[in-house]
Amino acid sequence: MTIFARFCAHSGLRALSPIVMILLIGLSAPAPASAQAGGGTSSVDALEVLEGAATRFAGLEGFCAHFDQHVQNDLLRQSFRSHGELCQARPDRFAMHFAEPEGDRVIADGRDIWIYFPSTDPGQAFRSRASAVEGRFDLHREFLSDPGERYDPSFEGTETVGGQESYRLALEPLQPSPYLRARIWVGVGDSLIHRLEITEDDGLVRTLDLSEMRLNPRIPEGTFEFDLPEGVQVIVR
Repeated sequence: MTIFARFCAHSGLRALSPIVMILLIGLSAPAPASAQAGGGTSSVDALEVLEGAATRFAGLEGFCAHFDQHVQNDLLRQSFRSHGELCQARPDRFAMHFAEPEGDRVIADGRDIWIYFPSTDPGQAFRSRASAVEGRFDLHREFLSDPGERYDPSFEGTETVGGQESYRLALEPLQPSPYLRARIWVGVGDSLIHRLEITEDDGLVRTLDLSEMRLNPRIPEGTFEFDLPEGVQVIVR
């Protein structure tokens, strides 16, 4: 099983494999001019939102945010919730530290990607070369690069997420993708991505809510370093 197959399989459900699919969440740009000028949502252009998001994200050095994740598996009638802190620093650093389940983490240190979930598999840590999974931890590349070519965006309306009125956009893949479809919620007022929903190829639905976002923050030293616990076996993928 590949490292990303394990990502997709793990949902924190004890009946499933212990590795979760992690997505690096990016940030979007100022609200599209068509929406600002009209003062409403009827003139929102989904492609314009994605193009603006790509421009804004490209100018950032990094960000941190609190995440709440919900995974729903209708086939098994199971669901799982988790939360914690994620940070990204360009060009290739990423960290996802779980507060619940406590101690679970995913680290991209620029060379390797480490996945360690002691909540379900305390004796093993998984390592993969970052070059082998290029782009999969970068929302800008996965969802925002080449707007209109990788995904076909459509505007579905507005919805309040975390107290923020947000544009809901559906993204249908136009090229081979590990996802059947995706949705993003972009704040009307602050132009940040507040929610991401992904339907994976096995029908599993993963929702990630972001809050307390900090742009270009001072990230504590050691955030992107993985310290292998004593006695833990490393599985190389």
